[in-house]
Amino acid sequence: MNISSLIVKTLPEKCAEAAAALSAGGFCEVHHAENGTIIVTIEGEDVSDELRKLKQVEQSPFVLSATMIYSFCEDELESERDKLNRHPDYPDWLNDDRVKAGDIRYSGDLRNHGLK
Repeated sequence: MNISSLIVKTLPEKCAEAAAALSAGGFCEVHHAENGTIIVTIEGEDVSDELRKLKQVEQSPFVLSATMIYSFCEDELESERDKLNRHPDYPDWLNDDRVKAGDIRYSGDLRNHGLK
């Protein structure tokens, strides 16, 4: 599942109408609308689904522009975690539940610095 946030711009006098049109469209969720700026989120099964919904937002009534600000891809996160966990230089203590985050000293290199 992918989730992205968008900043949508419209004329200030059309902000309420644009937000209503976006809400009614069923392809995004409106979180805030004020002074020509609307904050929405979209969800998609994959990147192409998200891009399709972004285009729907862009083509909605009274929308001047829509910019993707943040995107999160759950599958991509798990894939990157798996790669990191399989990396030969990954320190074992990073997966040790007994290690407290406050006891970890970071100096720009996790391989050689471990715990305090």
